[in-house]
Amino acid sequence: MTEQAITHSVLLASPRMLGGFFEESVIFILENNSGGSFGFVLNRPAKAQLSDLMPDAPEPLQASAVLLGGPVQIDHLFFLALRTDQSDHAPIRVVQDLGPEDCLTAGPERQLLPVLGYAGWAPEQLEGEIQADDWLVTNADPGALLQVPMSERYAFVREQLGFDPTLLGQSHGRPQ
Repeated sequence: MTEQAITHSVLLASPRMLGGFFEESVIFILENNSGGSFGFVLNRPAKAQLSDLMPDAPEPLQASAVLLGGPVQIDHLFFLALRTDQSDHAPIRVVQDLGPEDCLTAGPERQLLPVLGYAGWAPEQLEGEIQADDWLVTNADPGALLQVPMSERYAFVREQLGFDPTLLGQSHGRPQ
């Protein structure tokens, strides 16, 4: 299988992925290597804000909306740091320990997102799903994406593709 460079890419769920967790999902892939793939859904809200899950959260973060990052470890709270000022080689990273610099609101160039769970794939599983046209790999800018309201993120990334993904045919080897 041809390995695809998808680390730090944004995945868009194929319009054919109906009825499951990933229907109309937009996922940022944080890591893709021989051990598998790891990322976070960026357009699925959890039914909570951070203060509901973490009453002792730093004041600037208490009212933050929580994302449902994927179906794996939905009882685990992650914090994603986003830098839109290009000062970091990785546009999104997982924050291991919330330090004072992460908790302060530093304007639109820095965001901190609380996320429950993650999306994960076994080695080469994601590449197989991409080859089967379950996912479209895009180079959408995560910073621009996160400025869009959550309910509009799928449409935003879909528009960035430059074509209508509903026009994609079935992959060979699949029944029509």
